[in-house]
Amino acid sequence: MFVEQRVQVKPTRFRVPDICIVAGPEPEEQILTSPPLACLEILSREDRWSDVLERVDDYLSFGVRYVWVVDPRIGKAYRCNAAGLQEITELRSETPDFVVPLDAFFK
Repeated sequence: MFVEQRVQVKPTRFRVPDICIVAGPEPEEQILTSPPLACLEILSREDRWSDVLERVDDYLSFGVRYVWVVDPRIGKAYRCNAAGLQEITELRSETPDFVVPLDAFFK
């Protein structure tokens, strides 16, 4: 797991998710050029929803399997995929299998 790891999602576009999870061995590169397993965005007051959705779309188009958005001000989280956003109560992945309860973010 990396905090604020730079990810190259397109030849000329870079994103820096709040938390990035990489499966397998730790990457040796400074900038990730292959999709991480998961990207997590934690919203701040300054975030505009349109900007967040653009970042989410970049991650999904790049091939990130799990994209989550957490809004600590209202205590909600969303799983993002091609079908849209779905409110969730935990961050869950299937391969590898792990679960992070949302209260870990709101304490």
